[in-house]
Amino acid sequence: MDCTLRPAEAGDSPHIMRMIRELAEYEKIPHFMKLTEEVLHRDGFGETPWFRCVVAELPEKSKSEAGVPFAGYALFVNSYSSWTGRTLHLEDLYVSPKFRGHGLGRRLMKKVAQEGVRSGCSHIHLSVLKWNTPAISLYHSLGAENLTEEPGYQVMIFPEEALRNMAIEDPQ
Repeated sequence: MDCTLRPAEAGDSPHIMRMIRELAEYEKIPHFMKLTEEVLHRDGFGETPWFRCVVAELPEKSKSEAGVPFAGYALFVNSYSSWTGRTLHLEDLYVSPKFRGHGLGRRLMKKVAQEGVRSGCSHIHLSVLKWNTPAISLYHSLGAENLTEEPGYQVMIFPEEALRNMAIEDPQ
């Protein structure tokens, strides 16, 4: 796949948002989508970016044929482990269906790994749906370990309502 991997730029926001929607559809959970393009743009390209993103830009000829400028993206954030120090959290790794099977997901993961090494990170962590065997196979082939098996971690989330409820309670 003849794509150029590069850091996302502010003008890429609409295209990244389109791929985020595609990912939500692929994962069969579009009803969880609350993010807007404006918020994505602000959070990724504002004064204090909350995430980093790498896009897989198609060559000019392929852009016009495909009707889109990107074949995929990886979105990740800095994180911290109280056991090992600096880490990266991979929020999304996505390759559009017509571009899958050519090693682009692997290339995007390697780009994120390079960012992690450059930043002095001890590891990358991520969540993957248990039915997404292509992604699980990719991650395993790159050396990922499943922490639900050993030591038995479970991924949890405090949704916005629970977050707001906790924030107003008096901790005394």
